[in-house]
Amino acid sequence: MKKEFNPPQHYWKIAKDYIIKKDIELQKEDKFYIDKQLAFKYIKFGSLIKHTAGSYAGANFQFQDWQIHSIIDIFGTKHKSGEFKGLRKYQRCLFFMPKKNGKSEFGALLHLLVFFVDKEFAKKQYCVGKSLDQAKLVHSAAVTMLRQEKDLNDEVHITKKPPKITKMNGAFEDEIEALASDADNLEGKNVSFFTTDEGHTHPNKEVYQIMTDGTAGRDEPLEIHISTAGYNMQGYFYRDIYLYFKKIKQGIIKDETAYQSMFELDEKDMEHDGFWKDEELWVKANPNLGKSPTYSYMRNKVKLAEQSEESLIAFKTKHLNVWCDKADIWIKHNVWTANQSPINEDELKGRKCYAGLDLSSVIDLTCWLLIFPKDGGGYDILPRFFIPKDQMKERVRRDKVPYFDWVKTGLINTTEGNVIDYGFIEKQIKEDAEKFDIQMCAYDRWNSSSLVTNLTNDEVVEMVPFGQGFASMSTPTKQIEVLALQEKLNHGDNEVLNWNCANVVIKKDPSDNYKIDKEKSTEKVDGMVALAMAIGIAILDTEEPEEKNVYEDRGMRDLN
Repeated sequence: MKKEFNPPQHYWKIAKDYIIKKDIELQKEDKFYIDKQLAFKYIKFGSLIKHTAGSYAGANFQFQDWQIHSIIDIFGTKHKSGEFKGLRKYQRCLFFMPKKNGKSEFGALLHLLVFFVDKEFAKKQYCVGKSLDQAKLVHSAAVTMLRQEKDLNDEVHITKKPPKITKMNGAFEDEIEALASDADNLEGKNVSFFTTDEGHTHPNKEVYQIMTDGTAGRDEPLEIHISTAGYNMQGYFYRDIYLYFKKIKQGIIKDETAYQSMFELDEKDMEHDGFWKDEELWVKANPNLGKSPTYSYMRNKVKLAEQSEESLIAFKTKHLNVWCDKADIWIKHNVWTANQSPINEDELKGRKCYAGLDLSSVIDLTCWLLIFPKDGGGYDILPRFFIPKDQMKERVRRDKVPYFDWVKTGLINTTEGNVIDYGFIEKQIKEDAEKFDIQMCAYDRWNSSSLVTNLTNDEVVEMVPFGQGFASMSTPTKQIEVLALQEKLNHGDNEVLNWNCANVVIKKDPSDNYKIDKEKSTEKVDGMVALAMAIGIAILDTEEPEEKNVYEDRGMRDLN
C-alpha cells in the first residue's frame, strides 16, 4: 500500500492557526511577542525540505503538530522591549523522546532552518555527538536534505573530512560541522548554535562547557539537546540537563530562556509491574507513534522484552524513555538514593561513629568514610574523597565523570601535586577525630602505608586491619544491600558515592558469600569498599559476646 503524504500547504494551515493562538496569548503580557512573519517563514521553509530515509525518503517534511509548535515557539518568540528587544526568548532547549521518533531528522532540519532562515552573519553551527559517527547522524541527514534541493545544494560546499557544510553569506562564511565530544580540537569555537545528540552517552561535561562558553559573543545563542533516556544517572546530562528541564516542566524552577518538549511517563503510570505492555501509555512517550515507531514494531519489542530482563530494560529505556539501571546493577539507583536528607557535620559532632579507609594507588581516588549509627538502625554516612590535583584532567578523561564539578562543590578534596598527599589525609583524619567519637577505623591490611603507621603511633584512632576476602567482606556487603532496601543508609545523596555504588560488581562464592569485586568493577568503587569495611568493624564491635560454657573452666562432674 502506497503511503500518502500531506502537502506543504497542510502544515502552513496548522502553523497559521498556532501563530494566531500564541499571538493572542502573548498579547496578555508585556514581555514577549510572536514575530508572525518570521515564525511562518521557518515552517514554510521546513515544509519544503525532504526526508532522507525509509518510506518517507524524498517526501516533503511530514511535521507532527508538536514539531510545528516547537519551531514557532523557539524561533518566533521575541522580547518585546528592554535590553533584549527583538531578540529570541529561548536560548536552551531539550527535546526528550524515545528512539525511532525522528530525532536525527528533526535535528538536521533545525540546523538547516537556522542556516538559511536566520539572518545572523558568520554562523558557526555544530552537531555534537559522543563519537564522530554519532555526530554525523544529524550532519549527514542535513547533507542528504540539501542534495535533494538543487537551489540550496548549489549554495553550499560540502566536505567529508572534516564533515562540514559551508556557504557564503555576503562577505561572511556560515558553517555546520559534525564534532565528536572526545575530539582534540574543541577549544576556541565561536558558536552560534549547537545540538547534542544522546547527551547521556557523552563521556563528560567538557564539550558541553566548551560549546556554551563559545556562545558568549552571540546575541542569540542557541543550544538544543535531543536525547533518549539512558543508564548513566551519574553523568552531567542526567544531572545538569535532564533534571533541570524536568524541574522547569514541574514548575519547580522558572527559567524563561529554557524550552522543553519532554515525552515520558509519569511515576503514577509506572506503578503497576506490567505498565510497559499498556499500549495506551506508549503514545505518551512516543509523540510520533503509529508513523515512527509503528505499533507492530513496538509489539515485537514487547515480545522480546518478555523473554529476558536485558531486553525489558532496553525496551523501557529506549522506547518508553524511562531511566533505568543496567541489568547487572547491584543496588538500583532509586533504591540507593531513596529517603535521603542532608548530612550536617555540626549535628554529627560528638556522635559515636566508625570509619573505613580505602587507600588507593598514589595517583587514584582515595576514600576516608565515617558511619554514624542511628536510633532504629541504619547509618548516617559522611564520605571524604581525595585525588591528586595534577591528575584531575586525566581522571576526567579516563573515568568520564565530572571531577572538577565535584571538587567545586566540595564532594572531593584535592591534594597538591600528581600523587596523593597522605599528610593531607592524615590531617583531615586528625581533625575528624577531634570532632567525632570515632570508635575504630578499618583499613585494608594489604594496602596500608605510613599513614596507618602514623595514626597508630599517634593514637589518633584505633586502626584495625580488615581483610578483603569473602570471610571478612561478605557480611557487611550483604548488610549494605539490606539497609539500602530498608532505606536506612543516609548519605545525603552524595554524587560521588552514588557513582561508586553504580560501579560495583559483586563476586559470589559457591556458599553465596558476597564481596565487591575490585577487578571487575572497571570504574571506581573506593567509597563502597570503605563503607563495607566501616560497617564490618561496627558489626564486630557491637556483636553480643557468646555466652560462656561453664564446663570450659571446671570440666565435667560425675553426678553419681
